[in-house]
Amino acid sequence: MRPNDYNDLLKKIKCTDDFRSRMQQKLTSAPVETTEYADSVSGTDVITAKHRFGRAAALAAAFVLVCGAVGGGAYHLANVNKTTKESSDISEAVQYASIYSRLKANKELYHGDLVFKQDSEVKLHSSGLDIEPFISYMDKFDTDNMIDAEDFDETGRSITIDFYEKKCDEEFAAKLEQAANDETINRISLYDEASYNFTLYNNGCYTMTDNEYNRTTYHCFTDGEKVFNDILEMYTDGETVEQFNNVSKTEMMTALQKGFDNYNDGKAYYYPANSNKSIECIVKARTGFKDELWEFEWERAGIPSGDVDHYYLGFTINVDGYMQIYIDDMENNYKLKNDSDLEAFRAVLKKHLSAITEFDNVTLSKQYVLDMFDDNYTDGSVLYSFFNGQITENRKCIVNDVDGLKNELSDLEWVVSIGSRDENEEFNDYYNYVAGVKISRNGYIYPDSGSKYNAVIKLKNESDLELFRSILDTHIVLDDYGKVASSREILDAFREDYSGGEAKFRVDSGQFTGDTKCTVTDIDSLKKELTELKWVTCKKDEKGIYQNFYVAGALISRNGYIYPQNGRTPMCAYKLKDESDIEKLCEICDRYIEIKSE
Repeated sequence: MRPNDYNDLLKKIKCTDDFRSRMQQKLTSAPVETTEYADSVSGTDVITAKHRFGRAAALAAAFVLVCGAVGGGAYHLANVNKTTKESSDISEAVQYASIYSRLKANKELYHGDLVFKQDSEVKLHSSGLDIEPFISYMDKFDTDNMIDAEDFDETGRSITIDFYEKKCDEEFAAKLEQAANDETINRISLYDEASYNFTLYNNGCYTMTDNEYNRTTYHCFTDGEKVFNDILEMYTDGETVEQFNNVSKTEMMTALQKGFDNYNDGKAYYYPANSNKSIECIVKARTGFKDELWEFEWERAGIPSGDVDHYYLGFTINVDGYMQIYIDDMENNYKLKNDSDLEAFRAVLKKHLSAITEFDNVTLSKQYVLDMFDDNYTDGSVLYSFFNGQITENRKCIVNDVDGLKNELSDLEWVVSIGSRDENEEFNDYYNYVAGVKISRNGYIYPDSGSKYNAVIKLKNESDLELFRSILDTHIVLDDYGKVASSREILDAFREDYSGGEAKFRVDSGQFTGDTKCTVTDIDSLKKELTELKWVTCKKDEKGIYQNFYVAGALISRNGYIYPQNGRTPMCAYKLKDESDIEKLCEICDRYIEIKSE
């Protein structure tokens, strides 16, 4: 499971902030790996499961080859494997033997085809390779050691070598020569199915596959980036490898944008080295932070082992100059290209990431609130939705004065929301407007992806809530009148606490004329039959609404209108789609609403 999957899960369940933080720390901490073999070559070895995100170590599943891994014994084992009675009935020796040892035993029979991929795009493809350099290199490691499949992680960069049996007949050689001069011919298609496959990711995780027995084993190097580059250099030149490792400005800006968008709740988490407890932080200015990170030169690199101070804010930033960003569910690792930039890099972290307690009850500046809005938001379009046990359809609205809305909201006093937004039902249940920023009618503003800042803010004073809502109602109006209203919307127009009984009738025509007392005999049947008529949205100020109307949990006009009285500021009223239904409406009202005699 990827970090984003865990984050989504943690948001759906009730858990403490401490528990959530510890889970996120396990998902984002730098790998803690120990080399268990004395014969390590240049600090690089094959390891059992010391998973980079702190998962439990997997038990090794190595099998000691009785006949040895070299010489006649290995050849004998390979021949025994080939004569097993059925591929589905694998002998114990084959089931637990190192797949690499089987490849090595008959290495002179195979050549390799290498494919290097970056973000699923093929960057290099070489065919007919001599596999002796690969065998000599792999012999430096303990390839018998395996990890469990659940401890295996893919990344955005991979090398796959397919091992095909050599074909030396003249007809096949002629086909190869033809393919070399004809780009429309796929050389791979000239070979039979590969006997073995080796796939390595730049985090060190790799697989060996024996296609004869449809068997795959999982392994991991302690210094995956080094092994990855060594094998690339084995079949290409150092200049090409350097070119592959370069990160363009465009790629890094895209990666950083996706990184910030991965975790948009306004908080960051700082994990000191060798500590399981995090310190909650906020990103002071997301745009500025992103731009300053982008200014550095970056290259691809594996995250080194060891525990080191790091931050998590939708992606992981290591204070030693490394970043790990998930893009399309694939892990991408970067490091500062120039070690001389490390001091400046740490200064950027200190500038933009601060302990959240520093903002406790601190009134934010007017400019801070203005910068919460996306700079590109100018057209005034709005999406509106409200919750009432379940979300209704979004409604299209418009801001009649964008600058007026922003200025009046920023004139109120705001503070950073320190508490857990995930547990704040008031915020989630009234997550109403998306208008260059996300606005809750309960007094919260939540940053959209284009916001400069990254923290949820709330009204400092609860007494400002009524003024805040009036600002919204003044500047945001419905923009999709005439839209068919659902039965749910008509039911939601009525007050929840109204159960029938006392009601009123008025014959207003712009001037108050007094009430006539009424009784609703069956409110549920009244509402049910009203929803069976066809309604559309309309403006709240249509005159017919306020003539010959009942006040019975909602305003019901005998002219064919319903005006909500549900306790929320209504965005619209409803009118009958067909005027011919007005007579039916009056019959329904007469059936369930009785005028009291004086």
